[in-house]
Amino acid sequence: MCTGDNPLTAVSVAQECSLIAPGTTVFVSHLKQPALCSSDGNMFVPLTSVEWKESTGQSIELDPVTLIPKSTDPHNACKTELNRPYCLAITGAAFAYLERHAQGTPAWKHMLMRAAVFARMSPEQKAALVDHLQQLGYISGFCGDGANDCAALKTADIGVSLSEAEASVAAPFTSRVSDISCVVQLVREGRCSIATSIACFKYLGIYSIIQFTTCCILYSYDVNLTNGQFLFVDLFAVLPITVCLDRFEPFSRLVPRRPTASLASKRVIASLIGHTVLTAGFQLAVFAMSASQSWYHAPEPATPGDPDSTPEKGDLNTILFVFSAFQYVFMGVVFAIGPPYRQRAIRNYAFVLVTVSLLAFELGVLLGPLPGLRSLFGLVKVQVGWRFVVFGMAVANFVMCYFGERVVFPLVAAPAAKMCRLARLVFTGRLSEIARRNSTKGLIDAVDTDTELSGARIKPSLWTYLGHRPGRKEYKILAHMHGLSI
Repeated sequence: MCTGDNPLTAVSVAQECSLIAPGTTVFVSHLKQPALCSSDGNMFVPLTSVEWKESTGQSIELDPVTLIPKSTDPHNACKTELNRPYCLAITGAAFAYLERHAQGTPAWKHMLMRAAVFARMSPEQKAALVDHLQQLGYISGFCGDGANDCAALKTADIGVSLSEAEASVAAPFTSRVSDISCVVQLVREGRCSIATSIACFKYLGIYSIIQFTTCCILYSYDVNLTNGQFLFVDLFAVLPITVCLDRFEPFSRLVPRRPTASLASKRVIASLIGHTVLTAGFQLAVFAMSASQSWYHAPEPATPGDPDSTPEKGDLNTILFVFSAFQYVFMGVVFAIGPPYRQRAIRNYAFVLVTVSLLAFELGVLLGPLPGLRSLFGLVKVQVGWRFVVFGMAVANFVMCYFGERVVFPLVAAPAAKMCRLARLVFTGRLSEIARRNSTKGLIDAVDTDTELSGARIKPSLWTYLGHRPGRKEYKILAHMHGLSI
């Protein structure tokens, strides 16, 4: 909470609104202001330091440097109270003093992360607070309803105006309700958008891999897909699925973890590589199995010595087109991931309609006696039993991709990334240097801190170092050091 009200009033409101959890001890900042006399007799009050006193008047305060609770009564240690969770309430005067004299210190960063209430804050201080939180790596949001909130609304990554007055001009979002319940909906929509963008990106990437594999096999025999086949794949299969993948609604509740926000993250890369191997591998397997059949006829030029005379219609073209057509639809189902960020795929009625219609149409082309459709797409009649084999291979490919997307690929993403980093260290010759340092300084810096176990300092292993992310947000490092939840 960031307000211009009295700090105790703000603490009371925050507790009633559950911004401060029940049972949490609140420490309010107080400036020590000793009255001194100057040489000309005029009184002045220098701001010398900040004290942190318990809000209900108990004999407990915080150490001004470490921000660790301590009792002010040596005869009553209040051990039970000291072990309870605690937070801070900071006044604008204390914030200005600490910003001027302690900015960048561990105590300043710890204070920003522990604080739950900022009271008596000026408009400039509100904007400065948002900026300092952003410097710690936070994605900062701010809700306001007045002109004094405009600066903070513009500075924040997500500014939400709770009125249609001056604040709505500065804020990217304006709520129709005058409370912060809209923030939950905003976060749900944002996470759904990120998850949808990642799903569409992966689907279009795998679509390209499927078509690339098909064309490469056909090119090896100097043939290609027909114009009708290209038109069906691009216009009537991939385009509707991509549009419907974008129409998922956000899930009904929030979860603690956020979705992957980077297209180059470990999970996205692992998913793309895994699906590439599976889809290309199944296409090659279907091609090899078909080529070994007695009824199969490989494409041959109509005019000997002239590759351009090879007819596109044939067993190879028919089998690969039908099999890849099933892959396009099934991969759309694989990437139609619902919870925890989007509603289940069954709730996306447009997606269900498109998927069922395409599967029914493709099954009709594969199994049904439809000479008109075969003529339209340039297909030939394949042995009936082999049609079921092709469909069975498509279903097997779908099952493996579905299981891999939801179970296998997320599990292997982190170990695979560590192995890649290990290979890079070996290739660049840095592995021996890291092993020689025996995880002293470089590895401690990498994992932020040592682990205390039975009084012994346990240094991080090489495997832990390989999992370190150089761009880790500073607030996550500080939360780990101070035992804060994030």
